[in-house]
Amino acid sequence: MGALLRAFWGIIPITAIALPYALLCWPLLAARRRRRSSGISLGHASATAAVDVTAVTIGALVLCLVIMPVGAASGSTLDLVPGADLSAALSDDGSLWQVVGNLLLLCPLGALAPLRLRRLRSLSRIALAALSSSVLVEATQFLIHSGRVTSTDDVLLNTIGATLGAALTRRGWRYFDVVPVVAIPQQVRRTVCNAPVRLRVPRSVWDTRYAGIGHRERR
Repeated sequence: MGALLRAFWGIIPITAIALPYALLCWPLLAARRRRRSSGISLGHASATAAVDVTAVTIGALVLCLVIMPVGAASGSTLDLVPGADLSAALSDDGSLWQVVGNLLLLCPLGALAPLRLRRLRSLSRIALAALSSSVLVEATQFLIHSGRVTSTDDVLLNTIGATLGAALTRRGWRYFDVVPVVAIPQQVRRTVCNAPVRLRVPRSVWDTRYAGIGHRERR
């Protein structure tokens, strides 16, 4: 637990500062969406605003966490052997909190991203996006010399955590989709003429052309 607190001590005050701003942005964003789209209900606007604010807040906290230096360390350690860091963490002298932290690092983002981004509504796409993000995070940690360990096991655990988070919310991926309202065109009744047209046939034409139709003896 002491190692966990040393690794995450700096994120606690940042979280305490970010939470009030997130709670303030939530109703403002919901009101703005409600005002811009009159067809969206208040509940839908509030739910989508909550998801967006939560995702942005968690993303900012994750970014602060990965670039924050650990203690007084001035260099980073590179470990590219798959399974070495994981075996050390699961040993008697290791810390299980490191494995849990890497699993939970991108899990919330993996759970929230498919709710708002239709292109990520696939576990394979989520895994690919998490893999790319994790590689970028580990490379950033190594380049800025934050005192953390850049490991391939961290990339694997981050990817698994994001994929598990997406699997947990898979049933609700389409919950926030707005179904477009199909406007039924109004049928316009066209008037051919305002008054009925009476075709009047002269008597002489009727007698010569049409009288024999009904009376054969007049032919």
